[in-house]
Amino acid sequence: MTVHRFRARTKIGGAIIALGLLTPAFATSPAAAAAGETSRAIAPVINANFPDPDILLVDGVYHAYATNSGGQNIQHQTSTDLLHWTPRPDALPVLGAWVGPCSFAPGGATDHCIWAPEVSAVAGHYVMYYTARDKLAPRQCIGAATSLSPDGPFVPVGTEPLVCPDGARGTTDLGGAIDASTYKENGQLYLLWKADGNCCPGKAAIIFIQPLSADGLTLTGPPTELLRVTQHFEGNVVEAPTLLKHNGTYYLFYSANDFGGGNYRTNYATATSITGPYTKSLRELMTTDLFHGTVIGPGGQDVFTNKRGTTSIVFHGWDPTYTYRAMYTSELVWSATGVPTVKAADTRYQAEDGVVVDARVVPDNTASGEAKVGGMDNLDSSVTLRMYAPKSGPAILGIRYANGSLDANGNGVPATDTVTVNGKSAGVVTLANTAWGNWTMAPYGVTLNKGWNTVTLTKLTYFAEIDAVDLYYGPAPKVSHEPIGDPATATRYEAEAGVITHANVVPDARASAGAKVGGLDFLDSSVTLTINVATAGVKTLRIRFDNGSLDRSGYPVVATDTVTVNGVAARSITFPNTTWGNWETVDYRVLLHAGANTVTFTKATFYTELDAVDVF
Repeated sequence: MTVHRFRARTKIGGAIIALGLLTPAFATSPAAAAAGETSRAIAPVINANFPDPDILLVDGVYHAYATNSGGQNIQHQTSTDLLHWTPRPDALPVLGAWVGPCSFAPGGATDHCIWAPEVSAVAGHYVMYYTARDKLAPRQCIGAATSLSPDGPFVPVGTEPLVCPDGARGTTDLGGAIDASTYKENGQLYLLWKADGNCCPGKAAIIFIQPLSADGLTLTGPPTELLRVTQHFEGNVVEAPTLLKHNGTYYLFYSANDFGGGNYRTNYATATSITGPYTKSLRELMTTDLFHGTVIGPGGQDVFTNKRGTTSIVFHGWDPTYTYRAMYTSELVWSATGVPTVKAADTRYQAEDGVVVDARVVPDNTASGEAKVGGMDNLDSSVTLRMYAPKSGPAILGIRYANGSLDANGNGVPATDTVTVNGKSAGVVTLANTAWGNWTMAPYGVTLNKGWNTVTLTKLTYFAEIDAVDLYYGPAPKVSHEPIGDPATATRYEAEAGVITHANVVPDARASAGAKVGGLDFLDSSVTLTINVATAGVKTLRIRFDNGSLDRSGYPVVATDTVTVNGVAARSITFPNTTWGNWETVDYRVLLHAGANTVTFTKATFYTELDAVDVF
């Protein structure tokens, strides 16, 4: 039997039976850029609800275990290549006697609070650590189960939970315990777990480590605190710990913020001792932005050694409708200076690390790296970044910015920057109005040389703050640098004058003609306009909208509408997040015939308000 494990899924838990048992930034270097190169296309390897994945490699077979779903307490799938997975029977069909009933709506309709399994090979058998509801208290706790095979079925050990600081059985109430993981060094096995204090007012989320017996079933010493919330981007949550050692340094990977949306993310902290102190990176390992929105809320991670002997990371992310959390994998690499990089994520270049001209670096704990470049108020205000491309050719810059510029009438307006690549003009990027502090990604296509390139953003019109620029590859964004026509010659159609279904006309002094269509909240909510054109052909619709949609974690999200033209479905339209009351425009090209055409916008995902449509 060969078992490969490079574990670090740090959540500290152990049976706390008596009161008092618990004592209570990197810049992108050349090596880091070369190691991570730039993002590769990523897609789910299990495109179904498979949250909090854990992977164990045994005799050439990868075993993936996940949080309850679809009637299974612990999901189990196997693969030989990390790409193609086969569902297996419930790995934990019977729960421990200590487990009580529970239903957890944010996790999905089939979530009964059996979460975040960890399976380890120890002392001739396999141990599964799982999270479930303690029947003696409304708290989650950690139990153990064993099997002679990684296929299971795993059988619960004993009648009590292994780690359960929930106030029952004489324990101190820390909010319960979740997210167990293991780490082994010099023959000593450790359990990591999270005190689930964010469950309840007055408590804190804390990650602990605790020694285990060789068979993985008995805690042999008190827990030691490793981490708790200290950074703005963590919200009030740190969880899902994973621990490994690389070149003499301990890396404690952890998830942070609310798991239920796009704010969920993965970060890491480093230490020279297993028990710390740990220093957190100010620049997260994985965020929704760092996958340019293709993975939403990347977290619940596990780290393991793959068949090639290199390191991989597995994690979950929400689908675009926030219905389920799919499973993803990528390689995890380190730069020569010890900076870890997820290969499938974008390479981020912090604006504050660039050459800043006639502007200033401003601390901002909502910005990536907790700083931004502001004060880009003059025609020579600029930021220049050195960016590494692994190949020559088209690439995409994901410009993370905020723009709260107002015109003379107090209306939000776009800002523009010129883009220069290796000293040559690369056009003008338009940065839509987002309101200040509402960070948004603007994709912009450029051509880079293999190796190092210089990219400069220079203020042109109005004002935008620059947080970071991500480099990635994929389909080139459809950005036109040519004007589509004179706005004075466009024909305006007011949304409130159309045929409105399951929505409302709302007075709004800042909207065109003093009204808008709001309450487009349902799957049949729509606005239909009759658009007259003299000649057939491709026309541009400039749609005036606002979108202040947030997911349940408070993360600003895009909204989408389906579009129907003359009764025929067209491609959908995406509305960036602008905040409510901040009118912006998005262009949509469509084929119309001469005379009257019906164009219908129907709510698809999240919410937008429609003000007017100009036809060019």
